[in-house]
Amino acid sequence: MKTKYLLAGALGALLASSAAHALDAKPYFIDKSYWGPTIRPATDVSLDMNGLTAPIINSASPVFIQWEGISQYDGARFARNFIPPDTIGAVGMTQYFEATNGAYAIYNKSTGALQSMVSDVAWWASVGKTGANGDTRVMYNADAKRWIVMSFAASVANLQIAISDTDDAMGGWKTTQFTGFAGGTADYPTLALDKNAVYIGTNNFNASGNFRGTTLNVIPIDSLFNNSTPTVTNMKQFTTAYPATTIDKGFAQQGVNSSSAGSTGHVVAASLFWEDNVAFDVNGLTSSDATGATVPAGDATYLNMDPFVFAGNARQPNPLPAPIGSIYARTVTTGDERISSSAYEVGGRIYMVNTVNSDGDGLDYAQVRYTIIDANTKAIIDQGNIGDATHDYWEGAIAVNALGQVVITYNRSGSETTDANGDGLADGNISVMAQVFKTSAAGKLVKVGSEMLLKVSPTSTYHNGSVDGAPPAGRQRWGDYAQVSVDPGTNHGFYLIGEFAREPNNAANGHPGGTGGTRWGTWIAGLNVGSVPEPASWAMMITGFGFIGGAMRRQRKSVATA
Repeated sequence: MKTKYLLAGALGALLASSAAHALDAKPYFIDKSYWGPTIRPATDVSLDMNGLTAPIINSASPVFIQWEGISQYDGARFARNFIPPDTIGAVGMTQYFEATNGAYAIYNKSTGALQSMVSDVAWWASVGKTGANGDTRVMYNADAKRWIVMSFAASVANLQIAISDTDDAMGGWKTTQFTGFAGGTADYPTLALDKNAVYIGTNNFNASGNFRGTTLNVIPIDSLFNNSTPTVTNMKQFTTAYPATTIDKGFAQQGVNSSSAGSTGHVVAASLFWEDNVAFDVNGLTSSDATGATVPAGDATYLNMDPFVFAGNARQPNPLPAPIGSIYARTVTTGDERISSSAYEVGGRIYMVNTVNSDGDGLDYAQVRYTIIDANTKAIIDQGNIGDATHDYWEGAIAVNALGQVVITYNRSGSETTDANGDGLADGNISVMAQVFKTSAAGKLVKVGSEMLLKVSPTSTYHNGSVDGAPPAGRQRWGDYAQVSVDPGTNHGFYLIGEFAREPNNAANGHPGGTGGTRWGTWIAGLNVGSVPEPASWAMMITGFGFIGGAMRRQRKSVATA
């Protein structure tokens, strides 16, 4: 792997002007079954008798509010019971909008109060579209003070977009739709916006599940946000075919979010062939027209990251006896090294994260790697790994505000059965974590405070597709992404959303009629990083925070319908 990494930059430069070169894409990129969605049987339905965790509010803490979001039990109530959830969310002026495969929810961002929860199909029907097939993305356009939601349409060949009429997500919406990959699947659509355009990248698979390349869809920002009805008339689609022309413009192309007028059209991605990331620019577009836009003809620019390899599955405490315990040892998938969340440009620097296993460190643990590059030259300014020698870290997401303050969230798990923090749960259970950084004058990330433990899963042996206590059946899907978003209403505010493992779906846990398997849940937190304390006081506060979270439970209140 080290040799391949060292050759990446040189070969990229050598072959950039070639019309084609004989390379094979990474097998986990081109195998659709690896990432294909799994739907649980519609008969696997049970009411969520435990209800949601009450919002925890602490104005003196950097984590000033957090609450449980949509769970798999909610999807089951709507007969939209999917694994994985594709956890995503965004914060607006007064609300937080969450989307999962199967259900959408809107909350009051200040109190965590639920304003609406409906199925994804019902939500799209309420805004004028028929059908939905998951892979939703949602963002808030702070300039326009309006929301954008994007997902598969009734056909996975098509993508549908909804734009809110105002900053109220409970108000009116207008929609449009376009063909992402005719006759196949426009898979894993990404979403980003800057001053000129909305960027949606797709990985294209034909009807047989064979990878056929990528498409970057560039839609002028005015066409969606400044028209009486959103349109894609002036959109430009850049398709990179595979395998006929193996140009490397990356896999899971992710546009770069930016609020800087002079910094638009940046795209980053995981290299399709090498252990590296790539970057390229979209040139010649305006806020009203992308039809004249261009991208480089050859390979994108290789970043020449520090060596890494594919990260294996995540560990859990596995308290069950052999042989079941050994089967559980590394069950949950940590995904691959695609850029699984938003990328941000601030001050001429682009920030991104991947899940990797650092090559040459002698450890076999997943880590979250952050990388900062110069937006113009694509040179690496800083990179580092969040991880240690006893835990797996994966499913990272990053956001950066105008002050260069950074929040990264991720999952962490390990083999520990001990309970050092006294919350009554094994320290190795899958947990939702976060870390705050500031950007130095030289563009380096500097930790602020300590790693934050936000939510610990109540089960030590998460799996899906089989009864709790039995060997896991099939691939144990997780993710496929998390998200951090910048609060448009404050200077130092961030909101994040991540995934954790819920309790087994059985009568003993308040779920009569359940099959007994564990289920996923989502966790939302608001941070004011202007008040992050020193590490010692932070550690004391988080320990107390865990006790409060464990004690506060409430019954689910009736939910609004669309």
